[in-house]
Amino acid sequence: MSAPGSAVLRVVGPASMNQQLSDIATQKAQAEDRALQVQDQVEASLAGFIRSEFHMMQRHRNSGNAGWSDRLLAAMRTFKGEYDAVKLAEIDKFGGSRVYARLIAMKCRGATSLLRDVYLSPDRAWGIAAPDDPEIPPNIKQSIMQLIQTEIGTMQQAGAQVTPDQIRDRTMNLIEAARDAAKRKAQNQANIAEDKIDELLKEGGFYKAVAEFLVDLPIFPFGCIKGPIVRILPDVKWNNGKATTVQLPKLCWQRISPFDIWFTPGVADIEDAAVIERSRITRAELNDCLDLPGYNKDAIQSVLRDYGSGGINMDWDTTDAERAVMESRENPHYNRSFMLSMLTYTGNCQGKLLQGWGMKNIPDENRDYYVEAQLLGQYVIKVQFSPSPRRRHPYYITSFEKVPGTPVGNGLPDILADIQDVSNATLRSLVNNLSISSGPQVVVLEDRLSPGEDGDDLYPWKRWHMTSDPLGQASSVAPVTFFQPNSNAQELLAVYQAFSQMADDLSAIPKYLAGSGAGGAGRTASGLAMLMGNASKVLQTVAANIDRDIYNPLLGNLFDLIMLTDQTGLLSGEEKVQVLGVNVALQKETERSRQLEFLQITANPVDMQIIGPRGRANVLRAVSTTIGLPGEDIVPSDDQLQAQQKAAAEQAQAAGAPGHMQQPPDNAGGPPNGQPTAQGTTPGPQVTGDMGPRTNLQQQQPNPPVAIGGGP
Repeated sequence: MSAPGSAVLRVVGPASMNQQLSDIATQKAQAEDRALQVQDQVEASLAGFIRSEFHMMQRHRNSGNAGWSDRLLAAMRTFKGEYDAVKLAEIDKFGGSRVYARLIAMKCRGATSLLRDVYLSPDRAWGIAAPDDPEIPPNIKQSIMQLIQTEIGTMQQAGAQVTPDQIRDRTMNLIEAARDAAKRKAQNQANIAEDKIDELLKEGGFYKAVAEFLVDLPIFPFGCIKGPIVRILPDVKWNNGKATTVQLPKLCWQRISPFDIWFTPGVADIEDAAVIERSRITRAELNDCLDLPGYNKDAIQSVLRDYGSGGINMDWDTTDAERAVMESRENPHYNRSFMLSMLTYTGNCQGKLLQGWGMKNIPDENRDYYVEAQLLGQYVIKVQFSPSPRRRHPYYITSFEKVPGTPVGNGLPDILADIQDVSNATLRSLVNNLSISSGPQVVVLEDRLSPGEDGDDLYPWKRWHMTSDPLGQASSVAPVTFFQPNSNAQELLAVYQAFSQMADDLSAIPKYLAGSGAGGAGRTASGLAMLMGNASKVLQTVAANIDRDIYNPLLGNLFDLIMLTDQTGLLSGEEKVQVLGVNVALQKETERSRQLEFLQITANPVDMQIIGPRGRANVLRAVSTTIGLPGEDIVPSDDQLQAQQKAAAEQAQAAGAPGHMQQPPDNAGGPPNGQPTAQGTTPGPQVTGDMGPRTNLQQQQPNPPVAIGGGP
């Protein structure tokens, strides 16, 4: 070896050379040992556990037989009207048309529109039901007992005899009236809670997520919604024209692409699976996490340091490149936007791994705990116990067509795949045939053309210059001949229409559901209504899937979170979440027509005596609301009706004209004053009789003591 700046070689003996080689080998081995130790630590850590789970789920989804990654790509290509690379190469080799019959795309758009009418219409597809038998407040029970004692004392002072049957009947009547009042109060409270919950759903983007989910549902083997999750979002407060930005926690929902979610392969129900979601975040979003509680700041700093120049590309999948092209996004393999790929794991994890990450309050290191963890590269930036008291992840999945035993079902591309292929082939043949038969074919004998004559140049009144037969004999074959290829357009078009009709039958989404004309029985209004009713059976099945797999557990989870965090008494815990999507699909038009029929049938004096003005007003409000009119503004309230009736009665009494018909009292058509009703007891003057006096418990004021029995 030579010294710097010197041309003299230093001679090294064999012993020194061997020592240097040994030192180099030792250093290399030590470096490899350190790398292996780091790798072992990562694999034995929480990060290694999450990544091993992800690879296991990824291998299953990408497998050709049991997986569904290829089905996801095929479904997206079908919806966009594109051929796969193999089919496109065959078409180009033949030289035919690339036209694509987008039958499935049309059916998917029609299915989405029909489902939007159910779940995004003014009629909510869910509700809060009050308890069937609410508890009577203790103070009301105490007031009833005091009233009974007062009435008994009054009767005894008057010398009347009080029997146990009279006391029992009087008590039962008052209890029943109190129960009716409690039901009405519980229903009013449930209506208020329903409006408040609907406001939370709107602020958290729930209906936006549902709209995107309804686009995915008929296209892919399954659709997914995530939520509620708590996010810190900015909110603007205005005060005298000045804006103040505050950071507020809000419950949020979002649609998750089927490409970005993996779950345990062996489960039959998604509720039993561990779930991994892949998301891409920016460095700015990661910087914001430094100031939030629950995040590991050291881990976030390590991510920002180690992945500062090129992002994180450790979570590639086989579908990413083609998916990015079809979604018009950047290929994540290049990642010039420096996005950070994050895996969110929700499922059970051994306590030993949680302790190794630094999580405290782990009673048993060998026990599994239900957690949510976020992994970027090899760093876990956050771990928390799942807030759900039901130990359920916030991912809700369903399919257009359910397959028992698996969360992955069938979309319209799976159901209509064969019909789509045949329709594409028929339409390509139709276009090719139309192109070939659009004009005559020309046969030109090149050896008979004169020098300089162009046989490829055709125009009207062209003069062809020919040479004589080389053999000097008259030829029976013309040098230029024309013939017309046969057109099979009508036959091919009939085949295409037949397969289009088959697509209507298989998908159960006929064209007339999307607004196209219907022949046969569909030419009349009643016939079209019958056809649409029959076709809506599949829609009802899909709505039942959404109700059972999405709305019911999702709103139940929201109900639990409200009960755990709300301090305003919005819910008592006795209410129940009602999912009405199927009912809306079944009865939306039928119920409206029946309400109108009910108004017409009851428009007679006999029925008016039964339902009274208040009952009629309630029906009018309900009908006007369902047809898009402000029912509360059009129909006067009960208090206004009572005031109008009272004023009319006073005016009629003051007039006192002979034969003048007085206005019926406020409870016309109802029970006598003081009798229990569905809303409580009706106010009115006290009467005596076997049942004793009646009172209005809503005022919670005892009446003056009167006789229960038959006094003078």
